[in-house]
Amino acid sequence: MSTTYTLESLSARAEIEDVIHRYCHATDRRRWWLMDSVFHEDATCRLSSIGGSWREFVAQGSALLEPVDATHHQVGNIMIAFDGTVAHVETYVTAFHAVPHDAPAGGSFGGMGEAYEVMLGARYIDRFELRDGRWRIADRRLLTEWRNHRPSREGGLAAVTARARGQREDGISGSVVEGWRTNDLGRADVSRLVDRAEIADVVNRFCHAVDRNRWELMASVFHEDGKTVFIGNELPWQKMVENARVSMGSLERTHHQTGNMLFSFDGDVAEVETYVTAYHRVPPTAPTNAFWDGRSEDYEGVAGGRYLDRFERRAGRWHMVEHRTFVEWRHDHDVAEGSLAQTPSSMRGQRGDADASLLVVAALLD
Repeated sequence: MSTTYTLESLSARAEIEDVIHRYCHATDRRRWWLMDSVFHEDATCRLSSIGGSWREFVAQGSALLEPVDATHHQVGNIMIAFDGTVAHVETYVTAFHAVPHDAPAGGSFGGMGEAYEVMLGARYIDRFELRDGRWRIADRRLLTEWRNHRPSREGGLAAVTARARGQREDGISGSVVEGWRTNDLGRADVSRLVDRAEIADVVNRFCHAVDRNRWELMASVFHEDGKTVFIGNELPWQKMVENARVSMGSLERTHHQTGNMLFSFDGDVAEVETYVTAYHRVPPTAPTNAFWDGRSEDYEGVAGGRYLDRFERRAGRWHMVEHRTFVEWRHDHDVAEGSLAQTPSSMRGQRGDADASLLVVAALLD
């Protein structure tokens, strides 16, 4: 088995990651037709109580998820071991499921008479094979590590219009994945590996800027005429920063962790979908009219969603021209820090120059 990093292996890794991310997108958006670009025709798939051929699995999975309001499969760690035209892959995944009160009883997400949420952590164990120039899954297994049920507590998400929440088979993210409906993309384009890396850096810089309150970094995220759209509110990015200094700056801590990324390129334009899970510690002093509104006591708000971004390359640089946020789920709960309450502040994340990450972004702050 080879762990050598070459242009060919990096291209193969990018293609394998795309396949994994497409699987999650297909599941969460119920775009089952995308599974044709995920599995080889004779592939097998075994997840929990369902499985068989991949087409049997998709039929069973679509029926299982039909009554579920929203799902969010965000992957993280991916390890790949190549053995010629075979790749053995382990992928960590955290999955959220919103089950409505009137869901039918029985099954993995059976109705219980009240709305509830299922969070689980698991690993995909895949065997990929390269056939006719394409890496696709030949066999997939799911190993579940933990699972948690809790009543739904959506907080301010309940007042958000459906258009600002994740939709299923519709046009919101269609521009990112539509190419897979008609085109055989084959192997990931080596010439785009640098573009993908630069775009991922920009998305992650956006998150760092928010969490560390380093608003000056946003100038390296957006083109000057860029805009943002959140809960239907469209703003120039400069105005978004002005508002965020108050709304996000008033929170004690935030943590925006990205995962799956899908790219669609058209010359110097890229449409990009990024999964994100975000934590917010909200004090009573937070503004009362914000998405994370201040209340009588501290609370924690965790949400999952997607960034849908339009990038353009100008003067050799990829920056955002439109950044849209869609919220899939939200859960508010009381603060229960456990032993973290005894952790000294020097061991926690800081804002500004006091944070240990200064060396990572110093060159961008000049």
